[in-house]
Amino acid sequence: MGSRKILERLLFPARLPLTVAKGYRLSERIRILPGGAALITPEDVLVIADLHLGCEAVLESEGLSLPRVQTRKIEGYVRELVDRLSPSRLVVAGDLKHSFSRSLTQEWQDVSRFVKGLSETVPVEVVKGNHDNFLALILRELDIPLVTEADVGGVRIAHGHAGARSGAPTVIGHVHPSVGLRDGVEVNMKDGCFLYDARARMLVLPALSLVAAGRDVVAQASSDGSSPLLPENGLVDFVPLSFAGDRILKFPSVGALRAARASNPLSQ
Repeated sequence: MGSRKILERLLFPARLPLTVAKGYRLSERIRILPGGAALITPEDVLVIADLHLGCEAVLESEGLSLPRVQTRKIEGYVRELVDRLSPSRLVVAGDLKHSFSRSLTQEWQDVSRFVKGLSETVPVEVVKGNHDNFLALILRELDIPLVTEADVGGVRIAHGHAGARSGAPTVIGHVHPSVGLRDGVEVNMKDGCFLYDARARMLVLPALSLVAAGRDVVAQASSDGSSPLLPENGLVDFVPLSFAGDRILKFPSVGALRAARASNPLSQ
């Protein structure tokens, strides 16, 4: 994602459609929602992933200055969902914070503000992701549980960077999936998407972060090995899904998209 698009998403994010509560039902237990969240029913547990709060401070150290508004934008999105859906619990499926090696001041402030503000309305639980080193120090002060995995009536919620496959319905993050669309004249667009494999009963959530770049799962076959929880054939049978307003966009499988791209020289 280019810096111009990052700024547009930070400063002019689209509001949720009024029909967000409907979303799109993937299975009897799981519904996906515009903006990147999922709802597990009938427990009504809201799940989000890969917020990467504090990312702006890390990008600043690399020479890219961005308005520090990501946390407020994400919090506004989640609050709107909570207000409309009244979930019984909010689960963050990993990478609540961004920096690997330390807790930056901005991270501490952003994570504290986000978690404290939402926990006053809905119980919050955090699944530890690979970026969440030192997160326990922050959450302990706020009495927020930090777990390796969560379970909602038999639906497994993990981050996706570690663990082993199971036969349970599973929701993960970590992959940061996106689909790149090309028209053959070097006009490219890439945006985050959900990935769902009905046979494997696995949902991969898009990154909720506004600035953490997505991985084009069609162009990058290496994404097949991005999580040890994925099936043996990786993402081949996963179907990308995204929203245009409140309308679902359902693509062919990742394997079919790769085959179509490989057979069309103009799409390379």
